[in-house]
Formats: sequence, structure tokens, C-alpha cells
Amino acid sequence: MRFILILVALVALAFGGWWIWGSRAVDARLADLTQELRTAGWQVDYATDGTGGFPYRFDLDLRDLSLVSPNGTFGWQSPRLRVVAQSYQPNRLIVAADETHRVSIPGQDLDITVTGPRASGAVEIGETLPLTEFTTEASDLAVASSQGWETRIATLLAALREGASVNGYDAYAKATGIAVPEAWRGAWDPSGNLPAEITALTFDADLGLDAPLTLSGAPARIERIDLRDLALDWGPVRAQGRGTLEVGPDGAPEGEVVLEITGWDTLLDLAAQAGVPLAESSLLRGALGSMAQGEVLTAPITFAGGMMRLGFIPLGPAPLLR
Repeated sequence: MRFILILVALVALAFGGWWIWGSRAVDARLADLTQELRTAGWQVDYATDGTGGFPYRFDLDLRDLSLVSPNGTFGWQSPRLRVVAQSYQPNRLIVAADETHRVSIPGQDLDITVTGPRASGAVEIGETLPLTEFTTEASDLAVASSQGWETRIATLLAALREGASVNGYDAYAKATGIAVPEAWRGAWDPSGNLPAEITALTFDADLGLDAPLTLSGAPARIERIDLRDLALDWGPVRAQGRGTLEVGPDGAPEGEVVLEITGWDTLLDLAAQAGVPLAESSLLRGALGSMAQGEVLTAPITFAGGMMRLGFIPLGPAPLLR
């Protein structure tokens, strides 16, 4: 009996020592990450009492959190963010966010409320904590802009995990029940040809980066997108896209994405009503009509030289992906 008691005491002592060492490591990592961001020009403010949860968890509570990017174009404020890891599995993280947030982007502030936001992920134990997987989901997400428009999303799911290639990641995201802001509908669709709500929007791709995603250190940059599925379900309009894009040093994509669009003529009519010059072109309408098979239009979009083209028809500048 005495031997068992001594053994239990030694195990408890070792476990307690492990928690103390681990909690100090968490606090040190938070301090290092905060300093890295501030050195890079970020404004970082929060309150914390340090790591708690003895002896089974590492609990880190951040209160009155505020982040502002170096150029001041992006900001995020939230009352609370909590990160939890089990002491016997410290590389797996659970993140519990507050249900209210304020995000600042150029020209406006976005007040966000959300029900049950939750996220989980895993990292490799190491100096920069490389990310191996991440999942987040939420429901009843509402966004109110300081410019007067509002929208909501019924459900949101996003996931990321390590892929088969070096620095490759499988990325998936889906949003359902997306309310189109009334002000936007009034400008784009005054006659109400499309529903007030987008049924679903899906993104599924393999991403190639120039370095692993990490919780500290220099951010990774995207080099390749293998698009498996980009899908839109919006009443009479449905679209699916797939293709491969290589991203150059300037962020401009090169490659081709093939879209299959049902209800393409409805989209063209709406664009013409909104005053988009290209959509009013009879040449474009005729070209698309000759490419369509029944109600489905197969449209190969080429990205080259910083521009987008549909066949011989220019569509304008390509979006920068860095």
C-alpha cells in the first residue's frame, strides 16, 4: 500500500510539474507572438491573467482584445477570446470566441454578431507552431455596416488541413442562407429577378504555399490554387467552377478556370440594368449564346498578364491574390 501511495504521489508531482512548465511556455509564447506583431507594426492590446486550468487544461483568456494592422486599414475588436488545450494533448487547441465583434476595413466598420462561434485545430510542437488542421463553424451570423447595409448568414463552415504535397493544404468553406443587402439588390436587381437570399456558396480547393502556415513567424504566401469546386446556388442561377491558377510574385494569377453557369442570361440582364458597359454589348450576348448548350453556359476564364478574358472578350483586371 505504501508503495502505491508513493507512486501516486510521484505521478501527481510529475503531472503538476508538467503543467507548471507548460503554462509558463504558453505565457512565453503569447508574449513572443505579441512582440512579433508589434515589431511588425501591428497595434496589439488585450488583458489577461495568464494561463489557468490546473491541472488538466491550459486555459488562456484574452479580454478587451484589439488588433490594428500596420497601415491602419484593418482592425478587429472583441470582448473576449479563449484558447484551451488539454494538458495531456497540448498541440490540439479549442478556441471559444465572443458572440460580438467589430471589424474595420477601408471606409467602414462592421459590427458582427454570431451564435455559437467555435473553432478547433492542431499544431506541431516546435518554434513556430506549424498548423496541421483547423476547423471553424458558426450560425446566425449578422453583419451591420457603418455605411448602412446589413446582411446575415445562416450557417458558416470552414476547414483547413495539411495536403499531400509540400506546403499544400486542403481548404473547404461553405456558407448557406446568405441574405443579399437591400441596398445592393436595389442597385443590381430592382425588378427582383433573383431571391433575396443566396441558398449556398461553396469553395473547395488545394492550396500551395511557399511555406507552412504557422502561429508565429513570417506569414506564408499563396503560390497555387487547384480549384476543385466553386459553386453558387441562387434561385434560377447556378454556377460551378474548377481549374488551376499559379500566383506570381506580384499576386496576379495565371491559368484558367472553367465555369458552368445555368441562368447566365439572367446575370447578364442584371449586369446590363446595373449599367455595366460590357454587359450591354450585343457582341458579348451573341458570343455567350453561341457557346451555351441549352440553359448551361460553359465559360473558360483565362487569367494572363494581370487580366481576365473569356475567349477573345476582355473581362477586366484579375484580382490580386497576395
